[in-house]
Amino acid sequence: MIELDPLKMKEMIAPPASLLKQVEHDPVEEERKLSFYRQALIKNLDPAIFKPNPWRLGLMAVFVAVSFAMVYLIAFAGIAWPFKLLSGIVLGVCTGNIAFIGHELLHGSIIRSQRVQDFLFLFGVAPFFLSPTYWRYSHNRLHHGHSQQLITDPDAFPNLRIFKLSRFMKFMFPYTPGSGHKRSLLYFFFWFSFHNFAAQVWMRFRNRGFDQMNHKRVNWELGFQLLLGAGYLYLIGPSNWVWGFIVPTMMQNYWLMSYIATNHNLSPLTNVNDPLVNSLTVTNHPILEFLSLNFGYHVEHHIFPHVNGKHSKVVHRQLMKQYSSIYKIMPKHKAMRALYRTPRIYKNSRQLVHPRTGELHPTL
Repeated sequence: MIELDPLKMKEMIAPPASLLKQVEHDPVEEERKLSFYRQALIKNLDPAIFKPNPWRLGLMAVFVAVSFAMVYLIAFAGIAWPFKLLSGIVLGVCTGNIAFIGHELLHGSIIRSQRVQDFLFLFGVAPFFLSPTYWRYSHNRLHHGHSQQLITDPDAFPNLRIFKLSRFMKFMFPYTPGSGHKRSLLYFFFWFSFHNFAAQVWMRFRNRGFDQMNHKRVNWELGFQLLLGAGYLYLIGPSNWVWGFIVPTMMQNYWLMSYIATNHNLSPLTNVNDPLVNSLTVTNHPILEFLSLNFGYHVEHHIFPHVNGKHSKVVHRQLMKQYSSIYKIMPKHKAMRALYRTPRIYKNSRQLVHPRTGELHPTL
């Protein structure tokens, strides 16, 4: 097991400057395809973990009920603003947890019916304005199918060449962890919603990777969620928009992005989809791991995306037995610290570079 210390990251991999051009387009060493790990692990795992876990819907119902209770307190109970703030934070955690369950839904690890998956996701993840058709294509197909592959993975940060050609990335770079700008502290509180909303209303029409997606269906689903959002804002009234919309939106973004960023954005770019290279498992307090449905166990998830998060630690223990020498794991707080100590632009597959200063850092 490689338990990584962010303070020592810069010493881990530091090739001489004269070699950088030679390795710029080289694949990461010892990459293996997903099928290699699946075949090696599956014979040592209980077949029961590959069955759907419909009990997650009961947990989803609990989070929905608490969310409605928080909306009532914010908009109709006449409580003082500090309690509205607290209610907004709890609301954001609940909608974030519903999104974690929605993520499991569309991977088919809760129920198999795609129609029911889409229906529950359409309403449950509406606070993120996230079409189920878009998410299934962008996340399941592009991200899982091409993890940390330049351009093809919509969640992967660009290399220096693409950065220099992209006005959008130049504008957004100060908001990203490791940029050195104070505004980067806002990143986790808005990026998930902003990135996916921008992709749905603009970027998907400019990226040929989305050509095979059902754009009409995405338009309908997103439009319906926007109508739901408008109705919600009308219901709670403008005086409650801060507590009932802005605060929960910031909280739900942090709840998801603090895992998504640590799970991938410290890792190398890869040509072969090797989860033990391009993904990182992050650990947390057991209560927080329960609330986030073990989402931090992300190497495990990328090997078996159809296995429900309830069983992620079973896969984790088997990975520890079979691949302890290359399996990467880090406490979440250390991974967050590492994100802010390294820039998000790639010089090559295994090196990050600050585009303004030229300072280089290794990936994990």
